[in-house]
Amino acid sequence: MPKKNPYSIQLFLKFLPVMTIAALILLPIDGYATQLHAGSEGIITHQMGHIFFLFSMVVLIFTVTGKGLDKQKGWRLVQYSAFFFILWNLDAVTAHFFDNQIHAVKIENISLWKMKIITNNDSSLLAWFYYILKLDHLLCVPAMLFLYKGLSRLVDDQRQMMVKKESR
Repeated sequence: MPKKNPYSIQLFLKFLPVMTIAALILLPIDGYATQLHAGSEGIITHQMGHIFFLFSMVVLIFTVTGKGLDKQKGWRLVQYSAFFFILWNLDAVTAHFFDNQIHAVKIENISLWKMKIITNNDSSLLAWFYYILKLDHLLCVPAMLFLYKGLSRLVDDQRQMMVKKESR
């Protein structure tokens, strides 16, 4: 009679979370990344959030500069991040204004890979402007990367200071 391995169940339970996460990543169900704002209260609240975030980033830039922290590379990177977040919020507020508040622009899905931008007055200039506004990830991604690099640099600088203190 073959012996049972008592560790097989423990090994299975140990890797169960990893296998579950892998299954969720490799076998995804539909994910809808677009958030629509039903009714005026949804979009107004959302727009207020963008404006508050924008204002917060302006305050962050002036605070870092005012305290002289921008002499450190990590804080400069955080400032660059705040600048890109300001541009991203201005972009998002403008795009939301056109599509959700004044309804000047409408998106029509033609196929999985094609969509059509329809404007109220058939303005190709407005359609192109709106298209460029919807490329907001070109502002948001650099903002997040600068934030990550800046915070990483600040943490590394802090660790180096702690090592220097301990070696004294």
